[in-house]
Amino acid sequence: EGQPGVGRRYKRTLRATGSDGPSERGPFGRPIYVGVMPGSAFDIISQFGAVEDDQRYTRLVELFTDDAIYYDPFFGAQRGKEAIREFMAHMEKIVPGSGARFDSWETEADTNCGWARWTMVAPSPDGVEVAVPGQSLYRLRNGKVSFVADHLDCGAYRRLRGADAKTPDHASALGLSADASNVGGPALDSIRQFWETQNAGRYTELAPLFAHDAVFTDIVYGEFRGRPAIADYFARMEAEMPAMGVTFELVDAAGDESVGWSQWNCRFPNGVVPGWTLHTFRDGEFTLDSDYFDTNAARALQPST
Repeated sequence: EGQPGVGRRYKRTLRATGSDGPSERGPFGRPIYVGVMPGSAFDIISQFGAVEDDQRYTRLVELFTDDAIYYDPFFGAQRGKEAIREFMAHMEKIVPGSGARFDSWETEADTNCGWARWTMVAPSPDGVEVAVPGQSLYRLRNGKVSFVADHLDCGAYRRLRGADAKTPDHASALGLSADASNVGGPALDSIRQFWETQNAGRYTELAPLFAHDAVFTDIVYGEFRGRPAIADYFARMEAEMPAMGVTFELVDAAGDESVGWSQWNCRFPNGVVPGWTLHTFRDGEFTLDSDYFDTNAARALQPST
């Protein structure tokens, strides 16, 4: 049951549709379902957070379609349910030993897509705990997950693992679900309109796409609350982006009525940085737009002043 005015967006207490409730609960009271298929996209996606309570990742396998793709920025694309099963079994062996835990998990979902924001906490080599924010993008088909892409904060991961840390590969996740057949909806239409306008360099025309109380977050420039502040931000982008020779390319997007996400490339004259954005909508207008990318990689490509 979606909130009034926001379509079928789900953000509520976890429940198991068609059952009396979860079979087990983790230490933070989050439900762990055993042999129960949850009913909404929200419930399905939330299982990826709930499973972190005991890190028995093979519980998730039956949530996937047979031809699903699960993308991990370190292990790449796992294609098909059996490959995903093997990957989850591997994670059950290595994650508990790393001392990692998930301190937060936020889910936004509609019918055929959704996303999650989470924070992983793990000890660095010197024993200091480091928080690593991350995001996951989802597509669903006929009530099962057909695509997942996990992303995380590259800078925070470097602080966790040190200077020799492996760089997460976010670029290879882009476009893996671009041929999905169950796409469409007003949110996706709004996302495409945003990118067509931005790609044409008409940044100042973007502000009317946002609700009066919208929140726009650029991890370099900060958070902008309300349409006037967002309009000022886009006016600045219209001046600065062309001066730096920066253009953007939409690679893939998902959206139903009130939730969506984008995968994109930011092109500098001397290189490309992949990015991804989380969206929510109300009455066809953006209410949330949160951009993510490797800020260190972007700074390295910026022209010197």
